[in-house]
Amino acid sequence: MEAQLEILSDLQTRSFIYKLDTNLWPVWHHHPEYDILLNLKHTGHYINGDYIGDLKPGTLVITGPNHPHAFHASDAELDEDNPDKPAMAVVQFSKESMGSALFDRHETNHIGEFLNDASRSFEFIGRTRDQIHTLMIDMDQMGDFQRYTQVIKVLDIMARAPRKDRKKLVSPLYTPNLNQKTVSKVDLITQHISNNLDRAISLDEAAEICMMSPKSFSRFFKRNTGKTFVHYLNELRIAQACRRLSESKDSVSNICYDSGFNTLSNFNRRFQELKGMTPREYRKKFQDK
Repeated sequence: MEAQLEILSDLQTRSFIYKLDTNLWPVWHHHPEYDILLNLKHTGHYINGDYIGDLKPGTLVITGPNHPHAFHASDAELDEDNPDKPAMAVVQFSKESMGSALFDRHETNHIGEFLNDASRSFEFIGRTRDQIHTLMIDMDQMGDFQRYTQVIKVLDIMARAPRKDRKKLVSPLYTPNLNQKTVSKVDLITQHISNNLDRAISLDEAAEICMMSPKSFSRFFKRNTGKTFVHYLNELRIAQACRRLSESKDSVSNICYDSGFNTLSNFNRRFQELKGMTPREYRKKFQDK
C-alpha cells in the first residue's frame, strides 16, 4: 500500500478547497493543511492521531496540520444502491492559503487563536454542529467568493463555540512519525483491523502483516498510534458495540461475540473500563432519551 502524504496542489492558486466527496477516506494519510470534515451518511469510526471516535451521520471534525487521520465505514455495503450520494462535505485550507496576515487582524484574531488550538483537532456537537452542517451543505450551490465568505463564517462559529459543543481530540504528547514507510505500515494494519473486528486478531497476526517480530511491532504500534495494540483493538470493538447497543435491539451477548470478544465477562469488563458503565446501562441511557 502506497504511503499517504496527500499533496493539495490546488491550494497553490486557491484559498481553500471545497468538495462533496462520494467516498470516505479509509486510508491513513496526512497533509500540512487543516481539514473540516462533515460526515453525511456512514456509520463506523474515525481515527485522528491517537484518538478513535464514533462515526455517524452529522459527525463534524476539524483536523490539525499533519495529524494522520482516516475514516472507516461499517455500513459501506448498505450503500451500493446509491453510490453517488455524497459521503462527506470537505473544506481544506491552510493559514497561508487563506492569507498569512488574515487571522492577525483585530476582526479575525479570535479565528487565528482557534486555529492554533485546533492543531490538536476538534469534534463539534450540538447547536454548533447543526449550524455548520447547514453552511457546508449550502456551499455546494455557491460561487467561489460566496464560498470564501462562508468558510470564514464556519471558522468564526467554530472559534466562538461553547466548550460543551467542542471536544479536543489529540493528546498533547502525541507526535506522529510522518516517515512514508511508517505511515504505509500504520495504514495497512489499521485497515486490516477495521475489516476484521468480528473475529480474533492476535498480536502475532498483526506483526506478521507488517513483517515484524511481535516485540518490534508492539513498540512500533505504540510509538505511532499512542496506544498499545490491545487497547486500540478494544477501543474499536467497544465503539462498534456502542453503535449496535444504541441502534439495534440485538441481545448484548450477540453484540459481544459479533464485536470480536470471546466471553461476555471480558466484554463487560472492557466496556466498563472504557465507558464507565455496563452495556445494559449504556443501552438504557439511549432508550431513555
